[in-house]
Amino acid sequence: MARVLVLMGGDAPEREISLKSGRAVARALAKNGHEVWAADISYQHENSLPPDTLPPPNPETLLLCSPLTLPRWLESLRPHVVFPILHGGYGEDGTLQAMLELLRIPYASPPPLACQLAMNKVQFKRLLIAEGIPTPTHCVVQRNRFERDCEATIDYVEQTVGYPCVVKPSSQGSTIGASVVNRADRDALREALEEAFRYDPEALVERKIVGKEITVAVLGSGESARALPVIEIVPKTGDFFDFTTKYTPGMAEHRIPPSISENAQRRAQEIAVRVHNLLGCRAVTRTDMMVDGDENIFVLELNAIPGMTEVSLVPEAAKVAGISFEALMEILLEEAIQTPLRSW
Repeated sequence: MARVLVLMGGDAPEREISLKSGRAVARALAKNGHEVWAADISYQHENSLPPDTLPPPNPETLLLCSPLTLPRWLESLRPHVVFPILHGGYGEDGTLQAMLELLRIPYASPPPLACQLAMNKVQFKRLLIAEGIPTPTHCVVQRNRFERDCEATIDYVEQTVGYPCVVKPSSQGSTIGASVVNRADRDALREALEEAFRYDPEALVERKIVGKEITVAVLGSGESARALPVIEIVPKTGDFFDFTTKYTPGMAEHRIPPSISENAQRRAQEIAVRVHNLLGCRAVTRTDMMVDGDENIFVLELNAIPGMTEVSLVPEAAKVAGISFEALMEILLEEAIQTPLRSW
C-alpha cells in the first residue's frame, strides 16, 4: 500500500477538466487499496489548511492547497508518489515536476524537460522537423509583430501556410484558443490570431490537413514504451475536435479500430512511440495525428498529461488493450516508484 497525493485543478483554462480527471484517478487508486489524498491546487486557495491539520486519506474529500504551501504539505504527508493530474499551466509545463525532483518525491508523469517541450508547440515542432518526423507546414507569429503591422503579418501567414489553416496559442492544451480558418478570409484569420493571443504572446499557424484525426497513447519509457490501440476521432458536429467536443459526452465518436489500414495503424503507433521517446517521456502520453487521403501521417502534438475523465481517450484505449482504469493507475504508480530521481 502506497501513500499517494493526487494534485488536480490548477489555474489554467482546463481547470474543470483537471478536477474531473483527478477525482477519477484518486478513486481508482483508493480502490486499489492505497492511502489517497486528493487536493485542488490553485493560487486562489490563499487559506490552505496548515500541514499539521490535514485530515486522514479520503479520495472523496477534496482538500484546497496553494502552490505556496505545497512544499510544506509534501513534507507533512511524505507521499510515496504524487500524481500531477493537471492539464495546462504549471502542472503540465514541467514546473511542478521540477519541484518534485528537487524535493526527491516520485511522481507519475513525464519529467520536467519532456513536459516543457510538449507544452511549447513551437519548440515541439522544431524537434519534429529536426528528427524528420512528418508534421504540417507551419509558421510562428509573435503578438507584438501582429500588433505592430497586422496586414503585413497576415500577408506572411498567407504566403507561408495559406488556407485552410489552424491557429493555436503556442503553450495551451485542449484546443484552448485554437481556431480553424477553412477558406481564404483575412478577417477570419485576423480574428483567429487575436483569439490565440488572448492566451499566449506567440501563435502557431499550421496548414490544415484534410483527412482523419487519430490519437495514440504510449505507456512506459525507452525500450519498454508501448503504444496502445489507435483511436480515430470523429466529431459529430463540424470537423474540428475542439474543447467542447472533447469533453462533452456524445459529441464525438471514438472509433476503435479506426477506418485506416492496419499498415497505417502500425506506422502511427511506431511514430507515437518515437515521439514519446524523443521527448524523454515516461508514464503515459497521447500523440495526436492526422492521416490524409493517401494515408500519410502528420504529427500535431503530444499531450504529456492526457485527460482521465469518463470520455477521455487514454482510458478508452487502455480498456481495448485489456487494461482496466484501476490497472492503468497501478502501472503508473509502480513505474513512478521504480524510476530513479535525478542525482546532482
